[in-house]
Amino acid sequence: MFEAVKRNYIKILFPLTAFCLCLSLYHNYTVIPMPDSNNGNDLCIIGKDRLFVNKDNEQNLSRQWWEWACLLEKEWDKGAEYSCKDIKLIGNYKICFDEPYKPSPPCLVYSFGIDNDFRFDDAMAEIGCEVFSFDPSMGVEDHQRSERVRFLNLGIATFDSDNFMPLMDGYTLNSKKTWKIRTLSSIKKMLGHEKRALDILKIDVETYEWEIMKDLVKNGSLQSVKQLTLEWHIFANEPMRTEFPNMYGTYMNLKKIGFQQFYSSYWARYHTFQYFNSQEDNSLVNTQFKL
Repeated sequence: MFEAVKRNYIKILFPLTAFCLCLSLYHNYTVIPMPDSNNGNDLCIIGKDRLFVNKDNEQNLSRQWWEWACLLEKEWDKGAEYSCKDIKLIGNYKICFDEPYKPSPPCLVYSFGIDNDFRFDDAMAEIGCEVFSFDPSMGVEDHQRSERVRFLNLGIATFDSDNFMPLMDGYTLNSKKTWKIRTLSSIKKMLGHEKRALDILKIDVETYEWEIMKDLVKNGSLQSVKQLTLEWHIFANEPMRTEFPNMYGTYMNLKKIGFQQFYSSYWARYHTFQYFNSQEDNSLVNTQFKL
């Protein structure tokens, strides 16, 4: 009888132990707790002298992964490169109303990343703009939200797919297992906007922005965008740290093609080996805009 009880105990204990181990790994890699502070171990402060060595060399492979993130923040913290005289808070994003960047009817706005918050989209519609809102993570079908706001259950990406499998995290738990995604050029073609300028391109897509922006800079799609407002994300577990040099290069290349920031503000910054996080609101105008 004792042996039977022992066997049953092992049958229960083994899967329970395996489950707890998997749960622990999931927590460590996807739900890393946010610290109260940098606790005096701020890498961007400790290593600040390293940041000034070959600082313009984007191919400097001797840099540590965290240095590239610190360099990005250094760029954002420089302040306004374009001095916008008329900045307005539209919904929850800063927009420049200087000529020739001022959005006025019949302006066209693409807003990627909604998360059920349409403040920006509705406010741009009130100005008289035609607004297209995109978010495949909400689990909401295409619909006409208002006279000037149309929602599409579609995401922006570097390729076209009807069965894209997103990374499952806190932002995608309520979405379908697969998403429909399109490149910016495919979306403009689908909507009949190939020959129209985008007055404002808003992107808030939880780390996907890095690859998307890299692609948009490379393929020239941003030439016909007057203003760009986006949130940059560096989470504790994504993007991969090996991508940090490319991320820095993407932002510097964005500046090289004529985009100058007029507003930048950070949400959160933690710079430790245990927890590295940076989130930045960034608004820019295209000083080399052409249709």
